[in-house]
Amino acid sequence: MKLRKETACYRAYLPLDLPPEADFAYRNNNNMVAHLQGSNVFPARVFNGDYPSQDMLVIGDIYSKRFMLIGALTAFRSLTYLTLHRRGKFTGVTVEQPHIKPDETPEEILVLEGDSWQDLMIQYADAAAKKMSVPRIQAARNFTAYCTWYYYYAGVSESNLLENVAALTTNRSRYAAEYVQIDDGYQPFQGDWLEQRHDWPTPLRDIVAKIGDGGMKPGIWTIPLMASTVSRVFREHQDWFVRDGTNQPALIRGWSAPPDTHWGCLDATRPEVLDHLVNVFNTFRSYGFAYFKMDGLGLGLMEGIRQDSAATPVSAYRQALKAIRETVPDAVLLGCGAPFMPTLGLVDHCRVSYDTSRYYENPRPEPANGDDLFRADIKTAIHVLMSHWWKFDRWFRADPDALMARQDNAYYSYGEAKMSILTGILTGVCTTSDNFNTIDANRLALLERAVKYRIRNAHPFSWTTGCWPQVFIGNFDDGRKAVAIFNDSNQIMTYHFQEYGLPEQCEELLDAPSIRKFKIVLPPHDAALLAEVGKSE
Repeated sequence: MKLRKETACYRAYLPLDLPPEADFAYRNNNNMVAHLQGSNVFPARVFNGDYPSQDMLVIGDIYSKRFMLIGALTAFRSLTYLTLHRRGKFTGVTVEQPHIKPDETPEEILVLEGDSWQDLMIQYADAAAKKMSVPRIQAARNFTAYCTWYYYYAGVSESNLLENVAALTTNRSRYAAEYVQIDDGYQPFQGDWLEQRHDWPTPLRDIVAKIGDGGMKPGIWTIPLMASTVSRVFREHQDWFVRDGTNQPALIRGWSAPPDTHWGCLDATRPEVLDHLVNVFNTFRSYGFAYFKMDGLGLGLMEGIRQDSAATPVSAYRQALKAIRETVPDAVLLGCGAPFMPTLGLVDHCRVSYDTSRYYENPRPEPANGDDLFRADIKTAIHVLMSHWWKFDRWFRADPDALMARQDNAYYSYGEAKMSILTGILTGVCTTSDNFNTIDANRLALLERAVKYRIRNAHPFSWTTGCWPQVFIGNFDDGRKAVAIFNDSNQIMTYHFQEYGLPEQCEELLDAPSIRKFKIVLPPHDAALLAEVGKSE
């Protein structure tokens, strides 16, 4: 292999004039997967260094309260990447848009200055939502759903689903799921969404009817922009896929087991591909599906050759999502693994956490002496979700992934289950995979509270550089101040009400409701939901 000259793209430089003491930086991730290890708020204190961020970056000095935000307002043809430069002090920020040529109009950039980095992020979120035509977010009540994945995973059978549908039907006073989503595992191969595996003998249309008979709305999972090399759609239509430099379908390694492992990306600039997407979603809608989880969306930005040579990965991606949105305008669309900015205005919900799991901390092979950026567990999911707090109900309804409450097929404590439940109360999106035929009453009560409570306008109380925030503050719908506490540390922590502007007597609502005075003491890996004493919601 030989080095080749890189194709020129839009680049700009913003010089900085911050105090020498400035070392605060907030890096952003443009999807649900963090691109660097550790907290998004970090101290940039090396002598000379370059720090990457995606879509948006905040920098400043916490002592003089001088902060600056630079962020992309649009993503119609390219993502935006930012690099903070330090040469003894913060010197500047480079902006790069890889799919905008030097002589083309770049994606819009916004620069803000102020004394509160949190306020700047909210201003930016609102401005970007307006530029990307995000409709008013409908979040008056908590979203509730059941899906099979985090209990049965890819081995799910039709009977597994229907057993839970029956339990949900008879148990609606405890957890009234509005939607039941068929997850990964019903289809023979990734890409063949209208076909079913042998252990799913009942036609999807009839399963939809059974879900509806239980008073719930049906949903279904797909990876709409991808297909594996063993799928029927790939074998019969290889010309539909983005191609590599040898004019063969460009492939990536997906997460499914062999032979379903290698995936190609559909070329949405081809009319027949758009027809295919429209047919899939039209068919599902005709069956009665009202909720669509679209997974792996970020893989739809695959580099390669498309039929329309003027298209970029981002513009083609938006073309595909627009076709789906227009096909099912009245359905709820959830984007998972989606690049946030190009997805704005085209979905209703978006995943903002990494994958959760039945573990609080997923075990790794020994010696476990390294960091794992992509460890699917409750702890990682919570931390990644925290970094996207300013997007909640501004860009989309924020999906924290499945809430883990159950006691069986679970490797986490009751306190760790409370931490998972609290993410649903922060976001107002409450999906679970817990088995409703086996869940204990006290664990089911946690899910009830996730449906009952919602903290509006939640924001971190404080965020120490290099750490994750433990306390989020907001309000209930009745106007009461509400405080969510995550003790993700390995030590007992004491939280004093006065520090958060709470009265000396408060209700703790996450566990069995109780009155607490002055403070609350939490053991390691536990959580609390505090509110001023008053009429419960």
